[in-house]
Amino acid sequence: MQGLLVFGRTGQVARELAALASDATFAGRDRADLTNPAACAALIRAVRPRAVINAAAYTAVDRAETEPDSARLINADAPAAMARACADLGIPFLHISTDYIFDGSGDRPRAEDAP
Repeated sequence: MQGLLVFGRTGQVARELAALASDATFAGRDRADLTNPAACAALIRAVRPRAVINAAAYTAVDRAETEPDSARLINADAPAAMARACADLGIPFLHISTDYIFDGSGDRPRAEDAP
């Protein structure tokens, strides 16, 4: 069993994590296809880490308006598959999201079309 598996390698969060946890395994696009949630789950099962952090995402906010299926696949379906794989293995999973769209205020879920 390895230590920490991080999805993402070149983004801002992944780079900061690399500075803090140089012994972690970082899975970039060459190793983790976020458009294939099953492959993400398979990577977790193959690596069998002690914990997983998802620091990867579809971050082209403007383009997400015209590519909602891709954005949902990468930002919702892939993390859900990762979370299920981690739950099956009994290991912690941390999904890091962004406050770029919503500022974190409020105490109820927001609809996709919320202003």
